[in-house]
Amino acid sequence: MYTEAMKYLNEERLQNLCMVEAIRLGHAEVLHTARQAVLLRETRSGAYMLYARDYADGRPLIEALAGQQVEALTVNRADLCRAAEEMLGLKMEFEFLHAAYLDDRAPKPTGRLEIREAEEGMAPAITDLYPYLDEDGVLEHIRDGRLFAGYCKGEWIGFIGEHPEGSIGILEILPAHRRRGFGYDMENFMITRVYNRGQVPFVQVKVDNEVSISLQRKLGMTLADKSCFWLSKA
Repeated sequence: MYTEAMKYLNEERLQNLCMVEAIRLGHAEVLHTARQAVLLRETRSGAYMLYARDYADGRPLIEALAGQQVEALTVNRADLCRAAEEMLGLKMEFEFLHAAYLDDRAPKPTGRLEIREAEEGMAPAITDLYPYLDEDGVLEHIRDGRLFAGYCKGEWIGFIGEHPEGSIGILEILPAHRRRGFGYDMENFMITRVYNRGQVPFVQVKVDNEVSISLQRKLGMTLADKSCFWLSKA
């Protein structure tokens, strides 16, 4: 089943990169593979992920999730996104593109910042700056070693992290330090960190976030030409 799933997913590898990496690294429970559709549960985050070439192939897999405790789901088609909202009571949070670092060597460090693991005492301030995690979520990321703080000449300038499913994100530069290129430095650090673990560094960038898309290109990231949709419990 896993081999068959990888065969289908690799046909649109960049679009399906989160699913591909979950399987490759042993963090996936493949629930169903039929014709040209794959459904899995990413075991670290608990998120379900669905890829289907056609709507007719994907809809039965969404139906199969009815009655399950589904807190988060990604799908690769707008019509399947609407079906998941109707059948599973989920809400579409955002449409995104995968961007991946595919070079055969780590990026050169910029050397401008000191970057180290965030401290628990920073959680309230981080929560105020980043609206997509509550304080418990921030603390969980810190305790798991997945959230990092950047400093310029000893002054805290921002933070970045890694989501449970493996994507780089949670990037925020404090208002007083924006427009100085620190976002590039922070993500460059995370790309190197993930690359050195033998993994593919990737982000999930909203399709309408032109600033972030531009940053990914500057960092040498390759963007998928097809989007996906992230849904969560309404």
